[in-house]
Amino acid sequence: MDLKRLRNPFFSRQRITDPACFYGRRRELEALYGAVVTHQCRSIVGERKLGKSSLLTAIARPEQMHRFGLDPERTLFLYFDLEGMASARREEFWIELLDRLIAALSPGAPSGAHPAAPDLRAGAGRLLEAGELRFTTVRRLLRQLRDAGLDLVLALDEFEGLARNPNFEPDFYGELRSLAGELGFVYLTASKRSLYELTYHHRDTLSSPFFNIFSELPLGLMPDEEARGLLATLSGQGEGPGFCDEEIDLALELAGPHPFFLQIAGFHLYELPGRGRPRSPDAYDRAARRFTAEAEDHYRYLWSQLSPEEQAALLSPNQAGESLRKTLLTRALIRPEGRRYVPFGHAFAVFVEEQRRAGPGEPTDPTLVAPKSATDLTGKQLGNYRVIAALGQGGMAKVYKGYQPLLDRAVAIKVLAPHFATDEEFRARFQREAAAIARLRHPNIVQVYDFGVEGPIHYMVMEYIAGDTLKMRIRSAQAAGERIPPWEVLAVLRGIASALDYAHSHDIIHRDVKPANIMLRIEEGDAGGTFTPVLTDFGVAKILEGVQFTGTGMTIGTPDYMAPEQGSGGQVTARADLYSLAVILYEMLAGELPFTADTPVAVLLKHLSDTPPPLHLRVPDLPPALDQVLQRALAKKPEDRYPNGAALVQAVEQAWPAGRGGGG
Repeated sequence: MDLKRLRNPFFSRQRITDPACFYGRRRELEALYGAVVTHQCRSIVGERKLGKSSLLTAIARPEQMHRFGLDPERTLFLYFDLEGMASARREEFWIELLDRLIAALSPGAPSGAHPAAPDLRAGAGRLLEAGELRFTTVRRLLRQLRDAGLDLVLALDEFEGLARNPNFEPDFYGELRSLAGELGFVYLTASKRSLYELTYHHRDTLSSPFFNIFSELPLGLMPDEEARGLLATLSGQGEGPGFCDEEIDLALELAGPHPFFLQIAGFHLYELPGRGRPRSPDAYDRAARRFTAEAEDHYRYLWSQLSPEEQAALLSPNQAGESLRKTLLTRALIRPEGRRYVPFGHAFAVFVEEQRRAGPGEPTDPTLVAPKSATDLTGKQLGNYRVIAALGQGGMAKVYKGYQPLLDRAVAIKVLAPHFATDEEFRARFQREAAAIARLRHPNIVQVYDFGVEGPIHYMVMEYIAGDTLKMRIRSAQAAGERIPPWEVLAVLRGIASALDYAHSHDIIHRDVKPANIMLRIEEGDAGGTFTPVLTDFGVAKILEGVQFTGTGMTIGTPDYMAPEQGSGGQVTARADLYSLAVILYEMLAGELPFTADTPVAVLLKHLSDTPPPLHLRVPDLPPALDQVLQRALAKKPEDRYPNGAALVQAVEQAWPAGRGGGG
């Protein structure tokens, strides 16, 4: 991971929360603000990655509201991500509403300056403390809000999560409707499909007057002038000059006016040396190849979501019937060019042409190819998840990138190795581990969403983290002859130490802490280059009360980072994980491992008997006090090491004051 990537203004893959990274959508903003002013409800409908969530976020910005004549002190925008409401109870919706209301009325928030804010905030707090929330009590508080001269706008993102929840019965939508009718509150929803499509199979729900108060706002490709403005404006936000006309023309040719693919094209062009002036064809070819490599996975998904008739129409949009062509336009897959219709961007047109050449019986899209073997799940459906592509494989499991259509999100799917499928003891343990890990909630631990069984296939579904691993970051620094900056070292140490302390408090030992299992998740919309280290691959973790591994021939752990007692087959405790973290700390600071040898067994023997080379001899400008910290952290006996991650972090910070201050 090059540190330049952390400052790239085009790294916006999810909802854009930084105002500096949002551009355009003037027509849609005017329509939404017009709805708010006139107390009308609007439903934003568009395909994935067109910016629905970012648009719902942008309308709540005070500077944006001023431009459209709204007073931020009197208009409360409450944003709801309903993705997590797919199985929630009704009262949880009102709890979420009150939580957001309290935040919007807090000191420092624009509406917090309103004279009635303290009383309304206190009233919401009392309702939460009382529990057993009912609609009538919430409505009473909201009526007081209306009487105080405040307007409420509920921005309901990922509306599918609410519409398909059986706990939200028709009378719930009647309650929502009454808030709009009696109190003048405004609802703005965002969904991939229209509200009618989401509810047509629930006749009682569809008949609710709530769905009759919406007018639809379709979200499609950006106008060409906005697409060009996005590239020019965002490229000028970072360090150095913005894009020249030639760079903007190339990005538009590759991506077309599709906001998500424009971000990808802008990202890779921004990385090229010499930004702001024309470059050689070879440089542009390099950026185009990188763009295509990243975009193709999304193209495959777009193709896989089409019916055979729609795929045929996309291959020949100008010969397609009017209805099919309208569908492709609505899905933002084609755009008009003169009197013709073409795929939205050149790179997507090349992808479509490859599907044509392959013919109906030989698709080039790997998501559509039948698995080559029983262990290749690409293109399969596992429960609610579609398997898109393989990401990696270990001795115990294979990891795939997947997609969850209901919540429109990418996921990582870990599948148990086939030779364990018939081992009842191991299968039971796998599911027990999955249930235990799924209960963990920590910002530095990968979130497990779900797990299940499909015939002989046992799998866990986790959050998908796009980014580099710490292993990649260390290797890139080594290749460049550079050292990892102190702030990065401490960020990784603090985050992973906190994650381990949390897991250990829940009686879970990771047993394979290493740089390859630490993802560096870039924080969206952050121009300062921050990231969050996330510990992954708890699939090999051992629950303390679990059964022992027998007869598998497996060694859990990686010799380069393995504690002595783990390598010798002794009892493994939480301090083995902390030993592995100390090895990672040594490697980040020194640029190399404390122990290396020709074979894994030889490395294990060094962990058992050798003393690590003094750190300050390898890196003279580091304080000798760090050697004392690492000597204890890498002690051969577990009882001689630090008792927990927090103690290790504290010792490092005390021994390395320059690290806390960002120095070397």
